[in-house]
Amino acid sequence: MGRPIVPKEHGAWAVLYGAFVAGVGVAGQVTLPVVLFLLGVTAIAFANAPLAILARPAIGPGQSRRQRHALAWFLVYGAAAAAALSPLWVIFRMSFLLPFGMGATFFLLLRAFLVRERDDRTLIGELVGTAGLTMVGAAAHAVAVGEVQRVGALLWLLLFLFFASGVFYVRMRVQGLVAERKGGTTASNPALWPCVLYHGLLVVVVPALILVRVIPWPVLLAFAPALWRAASGLCRGETRLSLRRLGWSEVAVATAFVFLLIAAFWFTPLAG
Repeated sequence: MGRPIVPKEHGAWAVLYGAFVAGVGVAGQVTLPVVLFLLGVTAIAFANAPLAILARPAIGPGQSRRQRHALAWFLVYGAAAAAALSPLWVIFRMSFLLPFGMGATFFLLLRAFLVRERDDRTLIGELVGTAGLTMVGAAAHAVAVGEVQRVGALLWLLLFLFFASGVFYVRMRVQGLVAERKGGTTASNPALWPCVLYHGLLVVVVPALILVRVIPWPVLLAFAPALWRAASGLCRGETRLSLRRLGWSEVAVATAFVFLLIAAFWFTPLAG
């Protein structure tokens, strides 16, 4: 079958496992179904890499062979995911996972379409990917507690709001560097105002959800690192930018968010 095909989008792993830890952490328990679910979603994440190859047209020498290689590994990862997830349905009777499975299928097919159209690296494409990955948090919470609860939907919303902020921020930093290297100014960065407007939206939406008592007030503290990150990023130039350092700083901010979010729900729990 050749060398395994593995995903190269390292940031996606932070979103996937960050969402998983948040869901399980808020539930407050790790069970055998939770472990099986983790193995299953990891296999699905691996399957995304060969799926992206299969979604592209087979043009050029060697592409047909490459697609056969991708199909083989897609089937391997798919079989691993089925082996891990099927006991949740057959043995543990978690039929409530069906909508999550349908949602995962939708996001995988939508991503394949975006890859085929070469739109997966656009802002919309990255936000679609973030929505699919953060759904893992809601599903993990449901598996951990054995049922779908309102808290799971809130987790999905909050996780998406946070990790989407990372999409806007990273695009602002990277495109800011490109603009300055071309002799432009900070104002010429096309990703600047989308980032500013999105974080301005966070400043409005999160407190509003707290005021109407949809989410506990300590959640505001969980978003503080993201808001601080965006504010500090707006105050620096981009003559030099280490993508590795930027990536690790995003992991650090995401880790802080996840644990502050878990603490917020533990110390100020919501009903249902």
